[in-house]
Amino acid sequence: MHILVMTRIITRHSHGGMQKQTMDLCYGFVKAGHEVTILTTGRVDGVEYENDQGCEIHYLSGSKPGRYSLKWNKLSRQVIAKLHSKKPIDVIHSQSTGSRPVLRWAKKNKVPVVSTWHGTCFTEMSSFLSSASYHPRYWHWLLIMPSRFLRQYFTMELPMRRGSRAITLVSPTLEPKMKLFVKNKVTTISNGIEVKDLLPKPKNPPVEIIAIGRMEREKGIHHAINAIAKLTPEKREMIHLNIVGEGAYLDDLKSLIGKLNLNKSATCFGRLPDKELSDLYQKCVIHLMPTTRQEGLPLTVLEGMSFGLATIASDIGGIPGVISDGKDGLLIEPGNENQLTSLLSSLLDNPKQIIAIGTQARKTIEDKYSRERMVAETLRVLEESLN
Repeated sequence: MHILVMTRIITRHSHGGMQKQTMDLCYGFVKAGHEVTILTTGRVDGVEYENDQGCEIHYLSGSKPGRYSLKWNKLSRQVIAKLHSKKPIDVIHSQSTGSRPVLRWAKKNKVPVVSTWHGTCFTEMSSFLSSASYHPRYWHWLLIMPSRFLRQYFTMELPMRRGSRAITLVSPTLEPKMKLFVKNKVTTISNGIEVKDLLPKPKNPPVEIIAIGRMEREKGIHHAINAIAKLTPEKREMIHLNIVGEGAYLDDLKSLIGKLNLNKSATCFGRLPDKELSDLYQKCVIHLMPTTRQEGLPLTVLEGMSFGLATIASDIGGIPGVISDGKDGLLIEPGNENQLTSLLSSLLDNPKQIIAIGTQARKTIEDKYSRERMVAETLRVLEESLN
């Protein structure tokens, strides 16, 4: 089966959960014996083609990196026709609205489209409104952005839903909104990750904690920093917060750490190579995910749990669908720093609870969220779309 994957962004553009999930699927398709071609937006360095572990990647030079644009619409229609003439495409796997420009072409050439969704216009709008007051020109954005989301829904999202032979979601929390107009097409396939062997955790202080993600305000890393600042001086000395990720908000977080005099308790690493990130996960015992953003299923939650970490995460989006509160993780009200401080303090008083939650978290990932399961279930949907 020749699978064409269309997406605005992959790991070559930036590091993020959706990008990693997309590439993990592609590598899995190749491993299962299928041919994979990826069509994505341009790169800053101008590279137009590469072969990555058997995946042929075409970057549409001239289109904005990581963003859909009129140029993307025009070029993708031209390129897909050329690709199909050289090697017939059996199915198009679209990340969200990636294949919107070629829906008419796909219908004409009887090529089924399967789309995978990590969120919707409505979850994006909800996330924006929850953090709108932090944006410059607050009232300007509050008036304009909802209309932009609605326009995107009617011109991109709704046609994409209707034009897809099948739809997969990364979290069941997206089902109520996605089943409108396309009820019988929808399947939930949770994200999956590689489950690596665990190394023994350090037994001596400090207690290592990790918070990872794109450095955006709605990711809530500042809530983690503020929560740690509210711990007693004795408990602050017991811990060390490792902040991993890049983005425009990183400098603000560094300033906050300095302002709260937490330079000895927290370190910002920026983006880390995979090997260094894996090594850091191995020595950490607690994972913080205090996001205020509506998300389908943050991959970092699964990663932390897979390394046997006791995860404290916001009760929002798809997170409560993964974490059973008090068993394989702990849930907090989004933005509630006092609750986060209280849970951290309790864990520091009960090291055995950290181990128990981390052990159960690892078992949850092994049982339900392996990368192999994600690939197999997605391939089944792609193959069924051919019938």
